[in-house]
Amino acid sequence: MKRDFVPILFGVLITAVLSGTFVIAGLKAGITPGVSPLVILCAWGLFAGRTRGKEGTRFLNMTQVAGSAGMAVTAGVIFTAPVIQIVYRDRGLEVPPVDVFSLIILSLAGAFIGFGFVGLATKKFLSDPSLPAPEARACKTMIESAVAESGARPKMGRSLFAALIAGAGATLFTKMGALAGAFTVFSKKQGANDFNFRLPLDALLIGIGGLLTLPTALLVFAGAMIRLSGEFIMGTFEPGSDLQTKMFLSTNGDEMEITMRWIGGATMLAAVCYSLVKFLGVKKVQETAVSPEEDRILEVDHGVQNFLRMSIVLGVSILVGWLVNNAGITSFAVGMAISILVMSMLMTTLGAILSLQIGSSASPVSGTVFVTTLVLCVVALALDHDRVEDVLILTPLMVGACVAICTANDSSQDYKTMQLGGIRVQDGFIAQILGLLVGCLVVPAVLYVAHESFTLGSEALPAPQGSMFSTLITGLLLENNLPWWPIGAGLILGALAVALEVGASKKGWMLPSMALAVGIYLPAVLGTGILIGALFRFAGEFRHKRQTNESILTAAGLITGAAGLELVIGILLLLSFNGVIE
Repeated sequence: MKRDFVPILFGVLITAVLSGTFVIAGLKAGITPGVSPLVILCAWGLFAGRTRGKEGTRFLNMTQVAGSAGMAVTAGVIFTAPVIQIVYRDRGLEVPPVDVFSLIILSLAGAFIGFGFVGLATKKFLSDPSLPAPEARACKTMIESAVAESGARPKMGRSLFAALIAGAGATLFTKMGALAGAFTVFSKKQGANDFNFRLPLDALLIGIGGLLTLPTALLVFAGAMIRLSGEFIMGTFEPGSDLQTKMFLSTNGDEMEITMRWIGGATMLAAVCYSLVKFLGVKKVQETAVSPEEDRILEVDHGVQNFLRMSIVLGVSILVGWLVNNAGITSFAVGMAISILVMSMLMTTLGAILSLQIGSSASPVSGTVFVTTLVLCVVALALDHDRVEDVLILTPLMVGACVAICTANDSSQDYKTMQLGGIRVQDGFIAQILGLLVGCLVVPAVLYVAHESFTLGSEALPAPQGSMFSTLITGLLLENNLPWWPIGAGLILGALAVALEVGASKKGWMLPSMALAVGIYLPAVLGTGILIGALFRFAGEFRHKRQTNESILTAAGLITGAAGLELVIGILLLLSFNGVIE
């Protein structure tokens, strides 16, 4: 532990900065980037003398684990916590302030639960050969480049450093308005709606695509095309017609996007169920078919397992204690407690799978929270709790679940990076939990400042994910209106995606059904950007007939450059909110 003190301390400090400043950027953009490459780059630059050889590999790994952990709390909180303020504002009620204490408590509960579940399932997650872990492999490549002797390094100038400049520059020019964020290729007026097919100029998306396999990126793009096709068809419906009503549409273009979210969410539900069944049914031979050294890296000591179990018990105790304190010992409290615990366990497992399958930056956290929110609303309705006051209980529970899922996203990727670097995974557990604890304290406080300065859900801080979940809660819980047609269409698409994955696996191909669901659920422009990145990488590697370090470093550089620029903007915004900048 002594040799890890400096990297963990630096990681904890940098996660405090990252988790706080990305609150503002995330509330504006509705997405948080994976910051592991950025953390590695910072540690590499500041501690160049210590990042050499095997000890350098450990130093950078430990820094990465602690340094990225707080961002799991950032995503978990900003995606869900604004629901309260948005629901109250939309219904013309007095908007309550951000409850910092409840957010800290529920964030801690989610962090402890996610940390414990992923830690206990480490061996099963990381020994599954069907989970390629693209971002973990990118981080491993960056670490290898940092610790290698200068003569053995790939050509950094034309890969990592060039991509850093390009990623930061493209993001800066887009923010300044010098470059368009996306270029419209096709546009058509459909009734009251505008149908557009756009090509994005987004370094973060292109970088994410560059880390994925081409088949996975093609599936995400196929989902995006299904979404666009659905929007095009729905644009032909006459306002007020019976078909439009059944599809939960109005003449408002936002309602069309909401309908596609329902379809995408239902598609994801089918893919989620299959992924869970597939994961739970992984054959024991896959767990044991590793070398003795690999087995040692993945093995978790009995005492450490007890520590992880205690973490889960602590998280559950905090969650139940908060629920009883705010809702009393009632059937509603019992129903909510059981529901959130079951969904946290299932969705945490799924979060880890998604991170290792398509990367944490592209992992559809909002989709898994969509399913969780749907279940919580149904249970609340069954218990006759459909008043706006119940949102004050429901939303913090969503925060806890979302933090648990995001923790699984982050930790599974970080642990995979350690495994690839030959470092025993359990050595990173302390770094992970310390980074999470810092995030649980910093993020709610910054969210409070942001809300007091610029109201959550306003034009200044639109909180896209929170707005989406508020629409779900308003439509289902408060207005008892469930759009069955979009849900049915999504379930059918999900079943077809699962059938495609099963058929492809029999031929030795990997076509994850979750990738198609992601493409349908997210805005279509994101799927297009991911495909562009994958095609660039494919073209760059084609003549080599293999994956090259330089291609991975280029993709990681784009992500790091874009994330670094967003970090600078977040710091400036945070300082302006606090009155430091006039």
